[in-house]
Amino acid sequence: MNKKETKISKEIRINKKSARRNYSNQTGITLIALVVTIVVLLILAGVSINAIFSENGIIKRAKDAQNKMDQATQNDLDSINELNNWIDGKINGSSGGNDNLPTSDLPSVANETIPYYPDTTFTKLEGTNLDNGLVIQDESGNEYVWIEVPKSLYAESSYNTKTTTADQKPTKSTDYDKIEYCLHKYTDYYRNGTSFTDTYYSDATTGLTSAQYTTLKQKMLKSVYENGGFWIGRYEAGITTNRTARGDATVAPLSKAGEVEAPVYPYTYVTCSQAQTLANMKTTENYTSSLMFGVQWDLVLKHIETKIGSSNLTTSNGKNILTQDSSSWGNYCNASFTINRGKYADSRTHSLSTTWTPYNQTTSNTFVNSSSVKQTQSLGNGILLTTGASDACKKMNIYDLAGNVWEWTLEYTATTNVPCALRGGYYGIRGFECPDSYRNLDATTNSHNSIGFRSSLFK
Repeated sequence: MNKKETKISKEIRINKKSARRNYSNQTGITLIALVVTIVVLLILAGVSINAIFSENGIIKRAKDAQNKMDQATQNDLDSINELNNWIDGKINGSSGGNDNLPTSDLPSVANETIPYYPDTTFTKLEGTNLDNGLVIQDESGNEYVWIEVPKSLYAESSYNTKTTTADQKPTKSTDYDKIEYCLHKYTDYYRNGTSFTDTYYSDATTGLTSAQYTTLKQKMLKSVYENGGFWIGRYEAGITTNRTARGDATVAPLSKAGEVEAPVYPYTYVTCSQAQTLANMKTTENYTSSLMFGVQWDLVLKHIETKIGSSNLTTSNGKNILTQDSSSWGNYCNASFTINRGKYADSRTHSLSTTWTPYNQTTSNTFVNSSSVKQTQSLGNGILLTTGASDACKKMNIYDLAGNVWEWTLEYTATTNVPCALRGGYYGIRGFECPDSYRNLDATTNSHNSIGFRSSLFK
């Protein structure tokens, strides 16, 4: 090999070594970068996992968002259901109104009776309870008494079974026929085989269409079933200006005691249709005000019986004070009792005086003596009292259920010319002729100074 070739070979070897060194250097840099990349990726992965799965991660926030959306959806559905229920109540006569009114200070019996305030304007009258007659009062001083109808009665075979039909026990508040059947059996003693029924008879008679009558009755039955009772006026319906003749009746009725200084006269000279229209004036979105149905009147009598005891219903001559002779606790012509407040008007041979005398007069006459004691009168004579005038004429805090004036009801007599039903008797008749349970019949157009009414309240 010559000198020139040796030099070239040496340069080639030197270049190969340099190339190997450069390759090694390039490989080392790549591995470091890879390691760094992997570390960065691991860090990023950790951050990502934490962002996704941690307490405040994406998944948790997504779940929270889903839950909030689900709750919002449910709230919307609840609102829609509430609206539907309200609409149903208005159309179909379900309870409606505010079912969450305060009742905490009203006594109740578990699973039996649940008194309620018709609305927030009512308060409990001190000293009254379920044993002596629970009374509530609205902001205008109108008073109402709770009538118990035990919820347990529907489960008793003596009340819920027909001989020709299977078990009549209602299972829901819309089993209207079954509820009514049970109530009729429960008050059978006071119905006493009557042919009178709570059925529609004419617009002119009740002031209601057939559909309105049915809806009203169903609403009443539903409320009684759900709440174990209902409210009635403590007093006969009243008015501050004495009515002396038939005519329009547009002033809303009162349910309060008449005093000498502020007399409340019985709301008389009204037909059955007028009485129902007047009673309905008190209706609000929370409760319904109406004349009593026949079954409600019977339930009042059953309530009195239950509370005061059967033994206290019998007089010394063996007669029942609710069904045979109510002279001992009602304003009848043959009754004598002390007048405690208000005024009275004399009636001779069915002709009522237009003069009203304060109860505490000092001059004795043939009707009331100087000690404010009403005197016994012959048939057709007597006195008409302002509302709640005598404490002797009450039971379970209910005044004048017996005597004073007849009271219109929504019961039907099935007698064409006299289809309207009256209850309770009046001041010009004797208590053994028309005791409290007695049913009288009258014409749709009749109105008189001896006929008034009383309101009931229910959800």
